[in-house]
Amino acid sequence: MFSSQLTQASVVPRRVDTVAAVRAAIALDGAAVFGGLHTEADAIAFASKLLGDKYIRVGRQFEATARSQNAEAAVVDEQPVDKRGRKRYFDMSSDRMTAHNDGFAFGDYAPDYLFLWCKQPALPSGGDSFLIDAVKLTRLLALDPSTAALADFCWTVDIDHSEPNFQQSTFSPIARTVASGREQARYHPFLAPIEGESEDVQWPMVKQWSEAVIQVRDSGPMFRAEAGEMICIDNYRVLHGRDGYTDPNRELYSIWGWSTDAVAVPQQALDIVQPDLAALAM
Repeated sequence: MFSSQLTQASVVPRRVDTVAAVRAAIALDGAAVFGGLHTEADAIAFASKLLGDKYIRVGRQFEATARSQNAEAAVVDEQPVDKRGRKRYFDMSSDRMTAHNDGFAFGDYAPDYLFLWCKQPALPSGGDSFLIDAVKLTRLLALDPSTAALADFCWTVDIDHSEPNFQQSTFSPIARTVASGREQARYHPFLAPIEGESEDVQWPMVKQWSEAVIQVRDSGPMFRAEAGEMICIDNYRVLHGRDGYTDPNRELYSIWGWSTDAVAVPQQALDIVQPDLAALAM
């Protein structure tokens, strides 16, 4: 169904060596790689400096190791099916990860920047990363008459971005321009139409968006982050993930950043395993 041109939405970030160059690369491509960060403190300090005058908050969200990821996946696996028949899951370390924007469970409170700092890559191979410019993907869909309606749906129709059993309080389109002027396009595997009379008509569009993202993930290039490198990502615009791996010593840290461009900034730490959405409104 989809054109092979959609792989143009894949991003292989440039390796650059100054704060200014990282900012320019993120503005152009949605992501960049910066090296020479030997500790997590170095990584957080660089991310904070990168946000500059727009800085609000930067900090570690979680440790992405096989041990921690598989333990979290086991907890989530015990969570029940929701009333719509959807079951929440986390990818195991050996699986190719589902493309996503980090913090999707938290809706408007998701970080607008994501920093993936690599302390130790998987050896001898595995765990390579992929990035998808989801905003660009909607533009590419719009260019093809067979998928133009899908692109229009992404930008104009409110849907439910909640995870199973963790209901968000607002609805919005898959893609939008936020108050700061930045464009945002989102994907995770639990997207659904708003319950109601249009639900049956809209499910095919939501599923087509999922299929488009999966096609780009599986047909596009991957790249490897080495020790001391950090992938700096516009988390509003770019989806990310990694290939499966088996090395128990692979160690990567997910660092979340909020700038003054963010739609909303949480006042507390966020738990991706048991999201406390009610606390966000307090």
